[in-house]
Amino acid sequence: MKRKLIKQAGQAVTITLPIEWIRQNGLKAGDEIDIETIEKDLVLRSGKKTVTGSIKLDLTPFPMRVRCIYINAAYAKGVDEVELETDQGYYPDVSQNIGFAVVSQKGNKYTIRDVSGLSSEDLDNIFKRVFQMIISFYDAAIDDVFGESKETYETLKKTDSEINKFVLFLQRSIMKLSYPDPSVGKILFAYSYALEKISDEILRMWRVNIEHKIRKDKEVKKLILISRKTLGKAFEIYYHQSPEKINESLDLRYCILKKYLQLSKLNSATSEFLMHAIRIAQDSHDLAHLAVMKGVKLA
Repeated sequence: MKRKLIKQAGQAVTITLPIEWIRQNGLKAGDEIDIETIEKDLVLRSGKKTVTGSIKLDLTPFPMRVRCIYINAAYAKGVDEVELETDQGYYPDVSQNIGFAVVSQKGNKYTIRDVSGLSSEDLDNIFKRVFQMIISFYDAAIDDVFGESKETYETLKKTDSEINKFVLFLQRSIMKLSYPDPSVGKILFAYSYALEKISDEILRMWRVNIEHKIRKDKEVKKLILISRKTLGKAFEIYYHQSPEKINESLDLRYCILKKYLQLSKLNSATSEFLMHAIRIAQDSHDLAHLAVMKGVKLA
């Protein structure tokens, strides 16, 4: 749609805003909006979160281990209230959902609501926190595997659960915030999903060490450190999408595969252990594609 520029007193020029957009975003005279200049374009933002309201879920037919998937999905989508129906004896687990709480219960019906009452923090800060948590998770895995190997699978699951909690919060924040460029939200959501996959690979790799006997010589550790370096490079590329850094990431990806093929006398457990590390390196490098998409400015 087009709008004419209207000359005001002095050098001021104004335009009128579409009433449909005003109503859709619940704006009124006197409200403030955000204005951003992107090269030759002027982008208007309502400055308001996207609110998706409430939904009803009947979890009675679902197996126990599937039910949390539906609650987490509603949370990540940005739903503020869930009216939940289930069978007797089941209490909904919202421990993975920051800000969610069970606020009422009547028989087998529960109301889950966002009680945080606060707007989402800067999305970049949430994303940075999640990425750094995953990097720290990998560092802890390397220290434990090539150190005293004291950790148990139960303690690992708790750490992984905390990471998943923040990934869900990141996804929820993405769904609830509005953007000058709608593609940014889609890219960040894909990023959050990819980061969760990398976290799961770290958990599986660490678990192999706990349950089986693997080789822990210098050559094996060298591969793991290449994988870890690739993850760190992905973090750098998110903030600085330079061709040089992307090329370095690609070199690391090829290097870990080459060194893996050069190893000999690998038992099945060590081979499985290293395959998780290789997938971490591959998935980390693939994040460069999303980083470049985010950084591309259209003419």
